[in-house]
Amino acid sequence: MAFTSNHSDLKQINRLAVINLVKTQPGISRADLAKRTGLNKSTIGKIVQELLDEHWLQEDHTPTPLNGAGRRPTGLTLNGHVLALLGAEIGVDYITVLACSITGETLFNATLPYQHGNMEASIDQLIELLEHAWRIMDTMNHEVLGLGIAVPGLVNALDEKIIALPNLNWHDVSMIQLLRERFVSKNLPTIPVTILNDANAAALSEFVFGHTQYRRSALVHLTLGIGVGAGIITEKGLYRGFNGWAGEIGHSILQPVNGLRCACGQYGCVETLVSQRALSHAVTGDRQMLSIDALQRRLAKDDEKVKQGLNAVGHYLGIVLRNVANILNPETIVLGGPMSQFGQHLIDPTIQSFKAHTGRNHILPNIQLCEFGHNAAALGAAAAILSQHVEPTGTPTHLTHQGLLR
Repeated sequence: MAFTSNHSDLKQINRLAVINLVKTQPGISRADLAKRTGLNKSTIGKIVQELLDEHWLQEDHTPTPLNGAGRRPTGLTLNGHVLALLGAEIGVDYITVLACSITGETLFNATLPYQHGNMEASIDQLIELLEHAWRIMDTMNHEVLGLGIAVPGLVNALDEKIIALPNLNWHDVSMIQLLRERFVSKNLPTIPVTILNDANAAALSEFVFGHTQYRRSALVHLTLGIGVGAGIITEKGLYRGFNGWAGEIGHSILQPVNGLRCACGQYGCVETLVSQRALSHAVTGDRQMLSIDALQRRLAKDDEKVKQGLNAVGHYLGIVLRNVANILNPETIVLGGPMSQFGQHLIDPTIQSFKAHTGRNHILPNIQLCEFGHNAAALGAAAAILSQHVEPTGTPTHLTHQGLLR
């Protein structure tokens, strides 16, 4: 929705303000909504009733403290029982599909190990999983608002066309068009579809559904797997950059001399030192790619090479995080993606390296593991659909939180 000043747009902005305030302040009353937005109580009453009827909101009848004389106010919360979102991730060696409520509760979740070869075959497999999720949502009487898909590479911010997925060797793919053609052939409903980078999606999972949704603070989410990417969150939301390519930290140069060749064609990229591929190389001494499960089994047996490999990855990852902190100064840095499954075995050497490369007087950001684990990118892709509904492109962000008097 492009922002203009007609009556319909002003009404939508006020609706968005109400949804956002209820989302970030569960249990807020109609009276407090009026105070926060500056809208009169009658207008708030009409907007709230519309949102109740459309299943965006529900009344919270939990007893609330009574301020002064009179009736206790009825609080409002998001309604997680009717509206649903579909999210998917095309990983380098897997496909994940999930469905969730608008409050982030997972309603369906499936991950299929998958070796991508023919792109059309991969899309057909994705559609099969999506169709299954869709049927389950229909059985549960959920209304699907849209589908978000996270991919491991470059996505054009303007038309959401996939520019390049280096680790899959996919280039110049109009995935939304391909998906819509599949929807028509299978008689599936037409719903909004959005495509975004997997690291951006994972960052959105924290921002929209995680603990940070209540304080909207600056955050950087690193997705660590076969590739490495960063999703950057500012106080106003996801930062995409000029073309939508912000956060491609995996292809910044960390070892320009004698570095290994990266999938992108450069030498010494972060990906060659901080990734599942880097850990596999440290363990096997060759280019063989070990699965996360295989590496974890070795670690469980106290394999010295895996422990040394994780220490080496953590050493370089700490340097990367130091650079991120210097450039972006986030409050929190989140480590996610498949490699985050190593938990403290990865995060401890990372923090040790980070501190070793930090001056005494620097305030350190919070460094923590991803809140949603392996499902973060798919959940964040679903969150991108929710964001489109509550903060449409072109609407000034400050208005969606404060409302606009009319």
